[in-house]
Amino acid sequence: MIRSIFSIVSLCCIFLLTACIGEDYDFTPPTMTVWYHHLNDYDSYELKEASVNWEGPNEEYKKTVVDFQSLGIEQNQIKVNAGSEGNLELEHSDFQLEEFQVSLWQNNEEIELPVNKSSGFQFPDSKGNYILEVNLSSDMGDVQYVGNIDLN
Repeated sequence: MIRSIFSIVSLCCIFLLTACIGEDYDFTPPTMTVWYHHLNDYDSYELKEASVNWEGPNEEYKKTVVDFQSLGIEQNQIKVNAGSEGNLELEHSDFQLEEFQVSLWQNNEEIELPVNKSSGFQFPDSKGNYILEVNLSSDMGDVQYVGNIDLN
């Protein structure tokens, strides 16, 4: 009798531990958000996914946007303080991040913005309308994101 009770309790413990250990992973391309300063506010802006070449364990995500600048112009424009700091945030990171590349585009001219280890970058002091392009490279693939920025 004691042996059967011990067996039942042991089985229940194993089932409970198994349920606690299991995790749910997201293998889709992540959503990219940029945090920025405007006047005295600190706000966020979700960037639009442009070109994607991403491989999850059960599904591939592929999309090519030929003219990412036109896609960027179509997005809601945000006002950002010129010379302020921006920070990138990913919805999830169930992958190995290899690199972020951040650029601003104006009249087909690119301004590359260095990204630090905490995913921060500095907006330039030059005022005007820009297309923000962020390229993410990882072990699961690459994603390009765009946004519409008014530096003032």
